[in-house]
Amino acid sequence: MKTYKVDLDYESSLFAPDYNADSSASKKIIREFEYIFFIVEKEKCVLKNYKDYENKYLDHMKSLGFVIPDFNPKAETYENWWGFHHNRSVEQLLNSKLTSARIARENGWGFHEGDIVSSLKELKLHLEKFPEKENWIIKRPHSFSGIGHYQFQPQSINEGIIEKILSSPVLLEPVYERVFDIGTTFIVNEKNILRQFMVENFNSTSGGFLGGAGAENVDKFKKYIQNKFHYDLTELELMTKKIAEKYIEAGAVSNVQIDSFIYKEKGQLKLYPLVEVNYRKTMGLVIQSLADKFSHSSHIEWRIETAKTASVETADKVLLSPAGNHFSSYFKRY
Repeated sequence: MKTYKVDLDYESSLFAPDYNADSSASKKIIREFEYIFFIVEKEKCVLKNYKDYENKYLDHMKSLGFVIPDFNPKAETYENWWGFHHNRSVEQLLNSKLTSARIARENGWGFHEGDIVSSLKELKLHLEKFPEKENWIIKRPHSFSGIGHYQFQPQSINEGIIEKILSSPVLLEPVYERVFDIGTTFIVNEKNILRQFMVENFNSTSGGFLGGAGAENVDKFKKYIQNKFHYDLTELELMTKKIAEKYIEAGAVSNVQIDSFIYKEKGQLKLYPLVEVNYRKTMGLVIQSLADKFSHSSHIEWRIETAKTASVETADKVLLSPAGNHFSSYFKRY
């Protein structure tokens, strides 16, 4: 049987100059969400686990039909599971927001009012091009889940903070009135697309991931979005395939997830096709795995809350996270 490690510190391994796989920070994130492996992985295997799991919890997950691996926390030989480690320079290129911004702008898929800036002077010059925009956001090119984003208004700009942020190139863009967020995943093998699926991502105002919704297939999911938001995702469905093909041409050989959103402008819903791309497994895969398992449902929702604020489990809310986690998660079927 294969042995896996749930390397949720994958981005850090690519971009953090002081990355250490044995650091407390790396181990903390793995312990917190390692259990998603049980939800996604369908084959019997061995897990190099960083968290100990109570038998009561494992029996609960088995009762839901999930495959529980054998555990070997001391395994020295294993495959990384979250990121596909095959070519470091390609992985850095495809996971960088600088790459997605350039591809979006070159192909008319977004970033049409944004810019990549490296100095306060460049930032101010760009702001002058769009005097009507009241709110702006700076995104670091290698952050994830909204970590490190900085929002500001041009009339009350804090030059000291921004100059610290501008120690390296960043993305500058207006803040849009986002209505909902979509993650479109392409399962890729040997440069061939095997499957496309879409999920709705529930994000906080700062970009933090709070869960999402999914359905058995794209058509079923499009119906869910149509009923909820009265918006047709057909254009995005076709456009994301073109985006995925760009990434395959650039060297992608495994999972590609494209983040998009729908925003409101002058009372109309508009499409922003390419925000960023995650070249790795994502939480969207967790959502889709639940939707596949409970395919008789019209859709499912997976919610993540802090353990302190988590609502009480009820008959229609099935707990998925183990005891002792900072974040608690559950799913509901509809």
